Amino acid sequence: MSSTCVLAWLTACAHGPRGSPPATPACAPPQTLCWDFEEGTLPAGWTPHRDEFSGQLLVDDTRAHGGRYALHARELVGGKEGTQGGPKKTIRFELPEDFGPVLWGRVYVYTTPARPMSHAGLFNARYPRPGSQERAFDTLDWYEVATWQQHYMAIWHPPEPPGFPEWVQVSDTPLVLEDWACLEWLFDGANGDAPEAAEPRVWLDGVELAWPRKFVFSDPPTEVPPVREKATGFTVLETGVFLYQGLSVPTSWWLDDLAVGRQRLGCEPAR
Repeated sequence: MSSTCVLAWLTACAHGPRGSPPATPACAPPQTLCWDFEEGTLPAGWTPHRDEFSGQLLVDDTRAHGGRYALHARELVGGKEGTQGGPKKTIRFELPEDFGPVLWGRVYVYTTPARPMSHAGLFNARYPRPGSQERAFDTLDWYEVATWQQHYMAIWHPPEPPGFPEWVQVSDTPLVLEDWACLEWLFDGANGDAPEAAEPRVWLDGVELAWPRKFVFSDPPTEVPPVREKATGFTVLETGVFLYQGLSVPTSWWLDDLAVGRQRLGCEPAR
């Protein structure tokens, strides 16, 4: 698989299906972008974004799901658990203008040595608010895949800052530790004729996660859910690891074989 694979961009999907469609091999469907980090450095189009507290974000050969290289968030630490402010090391990518309002994604993640209690974001995709011509990063609505209190989590956010009130979904599935985990997601910002964008959906190793906890997070608190504004097209991606509260145990993550597209991409065995 090439390190950056950009196939023909055709007509945008109207909306993502509610069922769990069969996966197709990564980079085989049209309109798919994928990155295996086999250049040994950041792939073309990705640029450094967040850099707070201690640790590094680099492409190296210390561990890989496939091939030799992966994106490595190395020994992130800093801040105080339970309070805002933690280590953040991320990169960002500008999508083609006609990507559309539905985004499927897939990445393999390895975490060691401990499951963080703090909110640890792994991937997000952002889009302009309805009717807005603004394209700046801090003006965009966004979907996120993350972990919190040692479990997988997914969120819909308004623009950051402040990024809330946000709609939070917490699974009953613990973060996979000391092994590769395949995460897939569906961010359906069109959602057919529904009045709002869809809630995020996430799969772990091919099994869709359930969300026994759903709530609104805001500061000050509120119980009024945010309106999930609908999308005309995703414009930017962010990946790496970003902690919104402190992290006291130096922790490392590897991310490999990242892909996004308009169809489900699926999980593949290590190469």
